Amino acid sequence: MNINIGSRQTDDFKIMNFDHLMKIYENNYYLFKKVITSLRDNSSMSTIVFNNNVMQYEPITITKYTDIFKFYYKYKSPFYPGNSYSIKPHLLFTLYKDARLLEVKSLGQNKDFDENIRNKIKVNLNIYFWLKSILKNNHTYQ
Repeated sequence: MNINIGSRQTDDFKIMNFDHLMKIYENNYYLFKKVITSLRDNSSMSTIVFNNNVMQYEPITITKYTDIFKFYYKYKSPFYPGNSYSIKPHLLFTLYKDARLLEVKSLGQNKDFDENIRNKIKVNLNIYFWLKSILKNNHTYQ
């Protein structure tokens, strides 16, 4: 998403971007809820299998209203059968249960509160397409 804006239109564009970002958060929430339907216990590290894709759910903090966790692929080692490894991304997922939103931040965005909204949209839009592809490849998403 590459948008060039004149300086006089910047304020109007920020309002539109914030609304768009909230819609992405909401869509990510519902997609993620469909992905983790097979998750039995969200308070401990779990492995979820979709076709041949193995996903790792790693909770960091679980409270009444929010869950903070990592979610990533777990790969099978081609050199050592039976072993697996993970490349942990620098992404933190925050699931707001009461607001029904899923926010994803990089570690850099998590440290800086005043982050550029375009970067937030970029990261969360990528997660949206990733979750959608997981469900599409699993033949459960319509």
